[in-house]
Amino acid sequence: KHGAPFVVQHENRYGSGASQSSSLSKSIRHISNSHEEIKFISCYSANGACFSNAQMLANASGRPVIGYYGKINKLTASLDNSGRIFRPQHKLAANICYVGNRLLSAPVQLGFGLKHLLTCHSNGNVR
Repeated sequence: KHGAPFVVQHENRYGSGASQSSSLSKSIRHISNSHEEIKFISCYSANGACFSNAQMLANASGRPVIGYYGKINKLTASLDNSGRIFRPQHKLAANICYVGNRLLSAPVQLGFGLKHLLTCHSNGNVR
């Protein structure tokens, strides 16, 4: 999946890691062992610590999640020590971090929207 700090693309939609984590968790539930760590190979998935997209997925799935800092791909994710493990949080901490992730995602999503608007406008594709 594509990602930015606090934002994930899932099913051709961008949203906060918090809002996307539930559907992402459901879509991977059927393809992997429920006791294994999830390798969340998405750019910036570890950025933001307890507010990160990896933490949101750990909370939604109830499983440990390996998140990655900065830009990442399958090759660099396979290197030792390239990721950080996030474990599911207790309910109160998870709720606080959920709200934090959603709040922190707003300026990033606004930036994506402005970039898209400017790109479409500069290409003459204004609707």
